[in-house]
Amino acid sequence: MNVQDSRRPLTRTDLPAGLWSATTKFRHGQCDPAGIVYTPKFFDLFNRVIEEWFDDVLGIPYQEVIGTRRTGLGYVSASATFFTPCMMGEEVEILVAVNKVGTKSYGLTLHALKDGQEALRGHFVTVTTGLDTHQSIEVPADIRDALLIYAKANTLATD
Repeated sequence: MNVQDSRRPLTRTDLPAGLWSATTKFRHGQCDPAGIVYTPKFFDLFNRVIEEWFDDVLGIPYQEVIGTRRTGLGYVSASATFFTPCMMGEEVEILVAVNKVGTKSYGLTLHALKDGQEALRGHFVTVTTGLDTHQSIEVPADIRDALLIYAKANTLATD
């Protein structure tokens, strides 16, 4: 089964065992008056998880890439597929998968699981840019190598 193209919510066992994950609990300030997590908060959370993943797994400090190295990691495409609402007080485990590594961009899928079943899935295509020129550049070699190693270890397709 190609987990990237699945139109149904996945379970933890549908995903490669080695995917890195982070767990978070939804708080009052992330929810609407009905106690349902407000949609934009998911994108903020996904971005935070990607930053942590860079630091913890790729071994490349995200803030260094953007700050010191002046390399932008902007989303050319960001979307989410929602399967079930997340509510205040609930926890989700978010797993990061690399699904494509190109010359100037890469694709990530984030699987947000609630009680072991996918509540939503985030899809991100990141293009690397020079922050001084705002033009696309090749994915830096250390980032590209780290992405490919992670993808290979987790049996996900890369180009």
